[in-house]
Amino acid sequence: MKSVVPWGASLRTQVLIPSSPYAPRPPGPKCLYTSPMPSVSDRLRAMIGDQGPITFARFMEEALYGEGGYYSRETLNIGVEGDFITGSSYSPLFARATARTLARLGDALGHPADFLEVGYGNGTHLRGLAESSEPTLPGRLMGCDRVQRPLPGRIETVASLDNVKSDQLEGMVFSYELFDALPIHRLIGLGAGKVGELLVAVEADGSFVWKEAGLSDPDLEDLFAGQQGLLEPGQIGDLSPGWRPLYRQMAEKLRRGLLVTCDYGFPRRQLLDRRVRFNGTLACYRRQRVHRNPLIGVGEQDLTAHIDFTALMEEGEAQGLETVALTRQAAWLTSSGIFEGLAEADQKERLEAITLLDPAGMGGEIRVLVQVRDLDVDEILDTSYLL
Repeated sequence: MKSVVPWGASLRTQVLIPSSPYAPRPPGPKCLYTSPMPSVSDRLRAMIGDQGPITFARFMEEALYGEGGYYSRETLNIGVEGDFITGSSYSPLFARATARTLARLGDALGHPADFLEVGYGNGTHLRGLAESSEPTLPGRLMGCDRVQRPLPGRIETVASLDNVKSDQLEGMVFSYELFDALPIHRLIGLGAGKVGELLVAVEADGSFVWKEAGLSDPDLEDLFAGQQGLLEPGQIGDLSPGWRPLYRQMAEKLRRGLLVTCDYGFPRRQLLDRRVRFNGTLACYRRQRVHRNPLIGVGEQDLTAHIDFTALMEEGEAQGLETVALTRQAAWLTSSGIFEGLAEADQKERLEAITLLDPAGMGGEIRVLVQVRDLDVDEILDTSYLL
């Protein structure tokens, strides 16, 4: 699950999710609203009233990214005073560790390394890189996000990944808790190796409810990669058809360098282990609290689900990348040199380091997939910590 502030100190209907949320979105139908504008919940009720039950992927898309949705707000509630914390925005130590890795990456490349962060959120991590005191500064600093918030002048805002040429970037493509916010389908085991889907319907009193149905799209079975029977009867699997296309896009941009993905998730069989995740991984975050009902507080809370790292790993390798490690945040930051200069740090930063590295918190729960193209990774990272 996502990190919150440590104690004491996340019927058939059309699938309307684009192949990649970071590609240009086709224009939708015009909606003429009279004042006041309908809330996210009202729009979803109207949609269901018109179309019938909808996929949770469509529900999540609207709740997070629709007009007035959680991520579409002007202010993103990330941080100690917000709904949840992320490692890359929690402390400047994270950006410093990234800057050290970029410096070594530049040495290996023979020129300053470019850096592209996909899903930069409030931009804290990118700002930290722009302010880095490393003697070797990175090359281009770029940020791409569906909701583009202001970034300092040195950082380029990329409107779409399509605006970054394929096979051109030499440096690092990076994301932190990007994939766990992509809309997911709630698949449910039906027995005999068959799979159905939980759709969202509306009761007479206007409340949202789950409705079991057949698959909204037969291609959703491809998310199991031909492995039948991964879901027991009644078991829920929260999976997104958007994971692979977005990762493929990111991999295609990289000519030489690292693709680094920090997120909550597991390899596929572990993700769908009925002994510990029978009810899926979908979670809701608001005001540093987590709960499991996404059908309330619509648009007022973050929605997230653990990702299938096997799918990402396979997709990267299909694009010619080599897998270095699927490790944990603590190991990644250690290999990136987080301890360099920590002895001279003040108490605040030392406490922040403990949080970032905590094996019982984000240090152990956040997984980091590291893949490389056309470089010797031992020149960049201390790989002994990644194993």
